Amino acid sequence: MQPSILAEWRVLFAFLVFLSIFAAMRVDLRIRRSDLALFAVFGVIGLAGVSLIYYEAIKRIPVGVALVIEYTGPVLLLIYARLRGRAVGGRLWIAAALAVLGCFFAAGAYDARLRELNALGLALAAMDAFIFALYFALGERLGKTYGTPTLLVWGFGFALVGWSVVHPPWLLPWTETTVDGYVQIAAVVVIATVIPFALTLAAVRLIPAARVGLAATFEPVVAAVAAWIALGEHLDPLQIAGGVVVLIGIGIAQSLRPTAGSV
Repeated sequence: MQPSILAEWRVLFAFLVFLSIFAAMRVDLRIRRSDLALFAVFGVIGLAGVSLIYYEAIKRIPVGVALVIEYTGPVLLLIYARLRGRAVGGRLWIAAALAVLGCFFAAGAYDARLRELNALGLALAAMDAFIFALYFALGERLGKTYGTPTLLVWGFGFALVGWSVVHPPWLLPWTETTVDGYVQIAAVVVIATVIPFALTLAAVRLIPAARVGLAATFEPVVAAVAAWIALGEHLDPLQIAGGVVVLIGIGIAQSLRPTAGSV
């Protein structure tokens, strides 16, 4: 199954899951008309765009390199916060540097062959980092006004609209997909979409987006460990060391208590 097809299914089914759950719970999902444009950017660019551009990037450069570039997004968030006049402590910069450095080794980017890199792939990965940061920043901003259910339903709703422009849902391989395929899709939707996105958007309502983004750099570590356990893939000592460094960076970031004027 093509990654882009799986990504579209993730968005489609996640939207249906969120809408069904919160509608059954009678959650008020109304938003102000003036915020429609912001939600559209959040969903189409922040949710749908980050996946689409990532998949385009890994067609051209190694996955490990693309991941490391994408996870410089939290550093962009720190820069953005500093430009807006918010205080960013020295220990937080150190935490961000450790998280990105650890991600580099945990994702195995050090093993990428330079001949496999090309300018377009690197540019797409850099764009993905910017969109990744935008997703967290918009989530934090919208989360000051709306609850997590509203962010999830409207965000994934607009993401589905974005995907529908690129590839309409009725063109998905509905009949060609086997029962086992749908079971695997369901697992991806629940484990890799519904749960993590719900937790992430709940988190940005409680702590600064930059810190949530730094915590997200642990994702390549989890992916490497999961591949080792489930698929029997080999973990290099450098990957293990990288995972430890990421944990140290996240630990430093979360140990700092934010104030009203800081990140």
